[in-house]
Amino acid sequence: METKRSKFKEILEKVSTPETMLQEERKALLSPLIEYVNNITPSRLFRYRPCNEMQFDAFYNDKIYAVNAQMFNDPYDCLTQYDKNYLYNSIKHGSSIEAIKQLRDHLNNGGHLPELWESLYGEERAKMIKDIICNTTDGDLERQVLAFEVNKKDFFNNIDKILKQAEDYLRRNTFIACFSETVKSITMWSHYADSHKGFVLEYDFKNLNCQCDICDKKSTCNDRVLYNIYPIIYDNRRYNATSFVEYYLGLSLGLNAKMNDTMYYTKAALYKSPQWQYEKEWRLFLNKNNSIGLSSLNIQIKPIAVYYGNDMSAINKK
Repeated sequence: METKRSKFKEILEKVSTPETMLQEERKALLSPLIEYVNNITPSRLFRYRPCNEMQFDAFYNDKIYAVNAQMFNDPYDCLTQYDKNYLYNSIKHGSSIEAIKQLRDHLNNGGHLPELWESLYGEERAKMIKDIICNTTDGDLERQVLAFEVNKKDFFNNIDKILKQAEDYLRRNTFIACFSETVKSITMWSHYADSHKGFVLEYDFKNLNCQCDICDKKSTCNDRVLYNIYPIIYDNRRYNATSFVEYYLGLSLGLNAKMNDTMYYTKAALYKSPQWQYEKEWRLFLNKNNSIGLSSLNIQIKPIAVYYGNDMSAINKK
């Protein structure tokens, strides 16, 4: 399976879906990735569960809950790497002419300079920059005379807090349910099934039949939950999210930034340390419109088997 995961990583890293890409183009670009994942998905995947009312309720209703990464037991889960020098140079050399024009119009219509400007440049310099933007002409912009120099030391002193916000944004808006290729891991029974007092549910993702596939509303439904399942990539190197952080910085600066790859969220959540390799993990990603601020999403999929922990109580088995 590790060879298959390596091949999956190779295909995944070649895929980039810009925010501006048309839906049909995105679908065609993702097709080889989805086809490969379908081919390598195990016929059975397992979900370790503790015994409590929430888990029983999910079981009774055939629901799988996906939570954001901030609720995971690994504090490094979904964290990324990024090139600070690249980000510094990106800020230093300013932004696109069109973006500055939009910010200028926003300020001249009574808008405020985003807080990030003050964080990067300091209160006094931020006010000066605001005045410059408000009074700059299209000719100034075309001649590229507008550039905002930021002291490198100050930038690196302030950037970590901003980068932490970007990572938190990624973790808050990625909804994941975790599965394993094995039901026989003593370590996982201990960690995720309450020291063998819980249970494991078995699912068939090869022949997936979930509520949102059955429903005929499809794209017209505001409550529709989209799903994808991918294998974890076990690697000492974290996902390089420099471009995402650059996008986040642009938004924070009030610029009309566009995401270079809408799969940032998924990619960041698929890289884990080889120390976790024994879990043989797959992740189910759920997504729906207007999910920002939610702590979880759920989807209705019926399990095909249940396994009792060795120390599960008689009442819980009943």
